[in-house]
Amino acid sequence: MAALLIKDLPPPLHASLRQRADRNHRSMAKEVLTILEQAVTAPCPPVPPLKPQKTFMSRKPISAALVLRIIRKGRACSL
Repeated sequence: MAALLIKDLPPPLHASLRQRADRNHRSMAKEVLTILEQAVTAPCPPVPPLKPQKTFMSRKPISAALVLRIIRKGRACSL
């Protein structure tokens, strides 16, 4: 089994972990493992939907050369 060493743990955080472990009748190592398992296995919050973008409307046709030039530049065209 893998091991994890946490250095420079602030004393207030250490005390909070100790109190939480005592309340849950666990060792500190088991309490930290439980917290990590819950954090990693919790479902991710939903991603907010993207805002609608303005559509590109043009009365003149766009040439293939212009499309390729835009793609190569890697940015949107401002015609």
